Amino acid sequence: MPGGPQNTPAKLNIGDDKKSVTLQYGDAIIFEGAFDNPVQTVTKESGDQVIEQRIQLNFERETTVHAFVYGSSEALAAETWGDAQEKLALVRTSHGLSNNLRNNAIYDRNLDWMLELPPGTVIRSSRNPNGTTQFELTFTAKSAELVFRPRYYQKHRNLPHFQPWTYTIYKESITGWCSWWAYFRKFTEEDHLELLEMWQKKNMADYGYRFIQIDDVYQGENDRERKNCAQANGYLGGRPTTWLDWKKDLFPSGLTGYVTSTHQAGFDPAVWMGCFFSDEETVQEHPDWFVHDESGKPAAAPWVSYVLDATNPEVVEALIRPVFKGLKNAGIEYVKIDQLRHYLYDNLHNNIEWCREKGIAPDEVLRAYLRIAREELGDDTFILSCWGVLPESIGLADACRIGGDGYGPVTLQQYNSWNGIVWRNDPDHCDVSPNKKGKDIGNVKDLEAREALERETIIRPALASIAGAMLMLSDKPEVYEDDSRIYGLRRSSPVLFSVPGQLYDFDPGKTDWLRNNKRTDITTGKHPTPIDGDQFGEVCTYWLNEFNTGFENWNVLHRLNWSERNQKSLEPVVLKFADLGLDSSKEYLLYEFWRDKMYGVLKGDFALGELEPYGLESLAIREKLDHPQLVSTNRHLSQGAAEIEKLLWEENSLKGRSRVVIDDEYVITIYVPKAYLLQSAVINGQQARTEQKGEVLKVSYQPAKTSSVQWEVSFKTTNE
Repeated sequence: MPGGPQNTPAKLNIGDDKKSVTLQYGDAIIFEGAFDNPVQTVTKESGDQVIEQRIQLNFERETTVHAFVYGSSEALAAETWGDAQEKLALVRTSHGLSNNLRNNAIYDRNLDWMLELPPGTVIRSSRNPNGTTQFELTFTAKSAELVFRPRYYQKHRNLPHFQPWTYTIYKESITGWCSWWAYFRKFTEEDHLELLEMWQKKNMADYGYRFIQIDDVYQGENDRERKNCAQANGYLGGRPTTWLDWKKDLFPSGLTGYVTSTHQAGFDPAVWMGCFFSDEETVQEHPDWFVHDESGKPAAAPWVSYVLDATNPEVVEALIRPVFKGLKNAGIEYVKIDQLRHYLYDNLHNNIEWCREKGIAPDEVLRAYLRIAREELGDDTFILSCWGVLPESIGLADACRIGGDGYGPVTLQQYNSWNGIVWRNDPDHCDVSPNKKGKDIGNVKDLEAREALERETIIRPALASIAGAMLMLSDKPEVYEDDSRIYGLRRSSPVLFSVPGQLYDFDPGKTDWLRNNKRTDITTGKHPTPIDGDQFGEVCTYWLNEFNTGFENWNVLHRLNWSERNQKSLEPVVLKFADLGLDSSKEYLLYEFWRDKMYGVLKGDFALGELEPYGLESLAIREKLDHPQLVSTNRHLSQGAAEIEKLLWEENSLKGRSRVVIDDEYVITIYVPKAYLLQSAVINGQQARTEQKGEVLKVSYQPAKTSSVQWEVSFKTTNE
């Protein structure tokens, strides 16, 4: 589909008996409904480029409607902004298909269309054998409205470069370590080897940590020295040798040695690089290779210095393509490209006349640069664009660092609707200790302050995982020596791929500017713009992860107390299952992960107590069945999604297969109704340790190696 889907309304077809309606978009039927009594339709279409089609269905009397929506393998059910979010603000994600009752819309990423359904519609999602998705709809009304929006993210959300039919989302876990916050510009090969030794000792690869990313320190040609020049204020160098010939005094083994040692330790090598260029000799020799200012001379700007004209074939072959080809050939599997914001806004947008003379828009120059990077690095190399929200990099970068320097929790909630659809969100490095104020946990005398810092070692990596974002740690190796400090890291990795459960930004006011204005109005990239929003501040209290794994469906509600401005305990609260989008008529099992606490069998609502500053609760919510069932596992905050490969109830036995980590005791928590008695528990062919208190059974196993293990817990029934 070279040109993409049509930006036109859907075709409405009404049956001869006026008791059926279909909507056709392109060559496919996307909606099909049959009714008990005749329907009259009224269609309103508004907009030219941004099209909204409203179809009013009017029945002779109140009717229960059964209908179907058909989508591609990338279609999903989600919610639009409405009363549910006003009543209880959530950040929602889905792992697999969603059947949440707050859903009132279908979005198909494959063709970028959205169909909003009448309030109160119940949507049940299922996957067809061929991989396509089907949604069964039920609603009762005398009059109902369907709203169809073609090219939803591209036109309605004002993301012109969003063409999802041209690229796929990077779905693997993006986890690892970055040298920047731990060392800044004092990182060496010796430090790198020390980090690898510690991470091997702590089995971090087995927990899902993948990349070791070296940041702004290694590049050659004395690039570490800043120019003391108000005009350029950038880095020296920028030639291909800058990134491929490493400083021998800091990294004697060079790029090749870095890649080899990282691979040998069981991790994937990654590098930071900048798009800046400050080599004056090259600029003087080839002034036509660079963006010019009003005087006709190469223009320098803060942080990025001179900007390469990525549309010039000579520049491409001499300065751009060799860099990425060299990194690819060396075995680099992750490239973070920094200063793209300054490239675009501080330089190109301040030299619009040059762009006009060339007949090219500023974002096209940036995309030309990134396109070359993608061509040389290939689709299997992960590319991170940096920094700030950069819609201009959509489709070429796999992820975007959506804020400035420092872990930005607020950006994760703000752009939740982009994560897994447009790209993967990066909140920047996640340091465990010392904290941002430079205090090591062990040196803090105040007990409350120390406990808060300890809780940060959990809530920071956990939130990145909950949000389905990138999780790149950045601490010195000795920090990971203490197992108590890395408990949260281990329980947060891998990051499981998710799609948003909401088709809107968390705070619409922050991104109304993006929807209603052109990004070309920006003239500086020095500071965050309105669409970047606040990186720090009030973080949403409730985050809901929905899991549909194929073997089980459940939810995990995360309640967190993270506020940079008002560090007080959260008050006790009573929450209704209905407000979470769950069926209020059913009974649920509720289990809290971090405190290892069973709340019991609950219906209608549940009560939660006070939550201290930086406190986190992760509550698994599973529909109660009439036989023993899994309640939780201790491997991962998802409580089953990260490590369980098989699970079934068969012949009075709960059977499963789980991926376990060496020396990390694996605990399976099972709810046992009174009508059942434990008969045996076997893991990996051996009798497992068991402990039962009331209706809660714990089955434990100490792995001698990282592997998949079979387990079976058998029961017999009583006469009760």
